[in-house]
Amino acid sequence: MIRSDSIASIGRALASVQAELGGWIAPDSTNPMYDSRYASLTVLIGSIREVLNKNEIALVQAPVPGMVGSVVMETMLIHGPSGEYIGSYCEMPVETLDSHGVASAQTYARRYGLMALLGLAHGPDDDGNAANNAAVCASTPLPQEAPEPLKPRVMNGPRLASPEAILAEIENSDVGRLASAECWVNNTQLDAHLSARLKGAIAQRRRILQRQQHQHA
Repeated sequence: MIRSDSIASIGRALASVQAELGGWIAPDSTNPMYDSRYASLTVLIGSIREVLNKNEIALVQAPVPGMVGSVVMETMLIHGPSGEYIGSYCEMPVETLDSHGVASAQTYARRYGLMALLGLAHGPDDDGNAANNAAVCASTPLPQEAPEPLKPRVMNGPRLASPEAILAEIENSDVGRLASAECWVNNTQLDAHLSARLKGAIAQRRRILQRQQHQHA
């Protein structure tokens, strides 16, 4: 964390911000592949902007130089009357080194960096199960047989995430999640063009994972 020499004034202002916001941002978006919900960056910013402004705190986020293959997002909260500030850096890996992959990683970094700095959560705490399962799947060889098909999502249930959000999830999937994504695409009624885009992204991600597996063999 970076901070000014004194944070007394911004500390009082942030205490008021946190008291008004509470500790939780209601999720508004659905990740259809993993059947999970999350608070989008749009909703997060919309939920906190007015409260920050009322307490004379400016929010500034900008990418800064980092290691190759990752993006680093700096988040700063600046107290106007005192000039005091606190900030932090959030680093996210970029799995696909193109404009879409970079933009996706930056969005993740903005969301999680800001929520951490404000002491906010956006969903239930799974006690690290998701991270632990991801670590196990990452070391599992690519499956030789097709996994059990997923049930298609009920169309009148939670709304699907945008195609861009689904593509971003595919581009950051490990082996296990990629198999689930493929099952979901194959067993869900999608527009032909969208289905082709998702299948192409899955094939590209699988090639990347296979290359990584060969490099570590």
